[in-house]
Amino acid sequence: MSAPWGFLRYWETDVGALMSLAAPARPCTEYLMGNHTIAQRMFVHEPGVMLYAPLRTTIHEDGDGATWFSVDLPSSRFGSFGNPAVTAVGRELDEKVAALLAHLGAPVA
Repeated sequence: MSAPWGFLRYWETDVGALMSLAAPARPCTEYLMGNHTIAQRMFVHEPGVMLYAPLRTTIHEDGDGATWFSVDLPSSRFGSFGNPAVTAVGRELDEKVAALLAHLGAPVA
């Protein structure tokens, strides 16, 4: 119930405010999002997956004023471990991210 679309938000920070100390302000918020029960299914095979779990994401504005949600493709990160069980969960996460974006009405690129 805490994660109806499969993800929890673990952490967020206003990167735009921090970067405004050295450059013109640009809207950008960074998040760590994931699900510890999904991560555990990979962790039992390869503890190194925690380098990429939870997923690191941003919502930011580009130079033209368009808003973007950015995230590394989970299957590419988790597939790099060469373990089929871990890779399968990475592909499942790809689908969960795409479903979340579709639910929000955002295109998936």
